[in-house]
Amino acid sequence: MGQEHDLQIRYEAEELYVDQRLTYEQIAERMPAVSLSTLKRWGKDGQWRTMREERLEARRTLSHNLFELRQAMMEKAVGSKEAQDIYAVIRLEKLAQERSRKNDDKAPEIDRPKLFLEDLEFVAEVLKEVDPDGLKAFAKNFDVIIQRFKERDAQAA
Repeated sequence: MGQEHDLQIRYEAEELYVDQRLTYEQIAERMPAVSLSTLKRWGKDGQWRTMREERLEARRTLSHNLFELRQAMMEKAVGSKEAQDIYAVIRLEKLAQERSRKNDDKAPEIDRPKLFLEDLEFVAEVLKEVDPDGLKAFAKNFDVIIQRFKERDAQAA
C-alpha cells in the first residue's frame, strides 16, 4: 500500500470514529485490513476522542441555537403577521422536517394531504386577518393552486 492509500484509510477510520461514533471494534469489523491495535494507535495519535467530544458538543450547541432561532422566528411571525415572516418560518420548519427525516430512517409516514390542508387553512386565516382582499384572491384562484400542487407532487414522485 502507498502512503496516500494509507492516509485515505486512516481518514476513513477517523470519520467512522469521530463523526459516526463507532467503536474501534466496529471500525475493525468494517475495515478488516486494519488491526484493532492500529486503529487505537491512530486514535491516540490523532486525538480522535477529543475530536469526537468537540464535535458532539458543537452539534448540541448548533441544535440548541437552531431551536432558539426557530422559536424566535415563530414568535416574530405570530406577532407581526407579515407574509415574509410567516414564509420564513414555514421554510425553516420545512428544512427542519427534512433534516429530521434524514436523521431518522424510522420516522412515521407523513400524512401529506392533511399537512397540506392545515397549511392552506393557516394561510387563509392569516389572509383573513391581515388582507381580506388577498383572501378573496386566494379563494378565487383556489382550484389553480390545488392543481399546481398536484402537478408539482406528481413530478416529485
